[in-house]
Amino acid sequence: MNDIRQRMLEGKQVEGCEKCYHEESLKYTSQRQLLNQWFSEWLINDNLLPWKEDSDSLFEEINDLNWVEIFKNTPIKLQWLALHGSNICNLACRGCYSLLSTKWRKDEIKLGINPHPTNDPDIDWYGIDIASIDFITMFGGEPFYMKQSEQLIDKVEADPNNKILQYFTNGTVLPSKQTLDVWKDIRKLILYISVDAFGEDNDYFRYGSDWNTVEQNLQFYISEGAKYNWEIKVSTLINIYNVDKLDVLHNWLVNKGIQDTAIMYNLCIYPQELDIRNLPQEYKEELIEQYSTINLPNNVKSVVQKHLEMEPNLSSFIVVKAFSEKLDELRDQHNPNIKLERYIKNDSFK
Repeated sequence: MNDIRQRMLEGKQVEGCEKCYHEESLKYTSQRQLLNQWFSEWLINDNLLPWKEDSDSLFEEINDLNWVEIFKNTPIKLQWLALHGSNICNLACRGCYSLLSTKWRKDEIKLGINPHPTNDPDIDWYGIDIASIDFITMFGGEPFYMKQSEQLIDKVEADPNNKILQYFTNGTVLPSKQTLDVWKDIRKLILYISVDAFGEDNDYFRYGSDWNTVEQNLQFYISEGAKYNWEIKVSTLINIYNVDKLDVLHNWLVNKGIQDTAIMYNLCIYPQELDIRNLPQEYKEELIEQYSTINLPNNVKSVVQKHLEMEPNLSSFIVVKAFSEKLDELRDQHNPNIKLERYIKNDSFK
């Protein structure tokens, strides 16, 4: 960690942070920059900003800040725990793999990939005094489908007042009553619900998901969030299957009550088979034209257009076709995106 800090202080790039560097090269505010801003306000001013603020001017504003000066008097101690408690999950999303979802294991075996083992330790296994940490993020797997989420709540319940809890959930499973009760007493809840498309497109991409359940649970979170000042966000992965329909999902979410600025777009870099850079040039040009008038925030339109204008980072679209068709075969699925499927089935697109 000290080596990483020193490299960042010297302006050197750090291995593992490539996605943020890529987004910044596109003039898109990266998670790295946003977290720096958020933590400066919390640690220095005890001010809890909305977790992510997307705006066209934010990029330059963040770049102008002197982070060394801001944090020079902040003690180096564990302030935020981002906990990947388990890879137990009830979905096998196309943008995921077995390190983060046990549901991917059987498909990876059939694809000739050596799957990651099931990881399911009790939360005490990490040897961390969770009660001393005020900000804890729970990733998955699916947090509300695994035991570690309940174990976390057991530890937070005794002294919830200063706790900031953040979860990344697929929206198909609601938390327990105990969890909901504790959430009412903590300082702040930040809840990210992953939704990648509208209706059957979401069920196709997020394999094992049921749209009616997602819609009902989302409405529950919106309703309860309004009562207890929970911060409800939706996270969407920009990928080959949804890039032409993002406006449909975005406008539906806004009509449901999700704030326009609370819909967060994550640009897919990995797996490369889902990266929009690797679409056929003809389709990319069609999409670039569509994004000149599409009803989405300007920063989202801009990053999609810039990303589409880049060269593919796979040798051939055949790799994308093979990945999509093989998963369809294994899962007995049919791609509902007619426009993309036209290119996948057309052998002239290499």
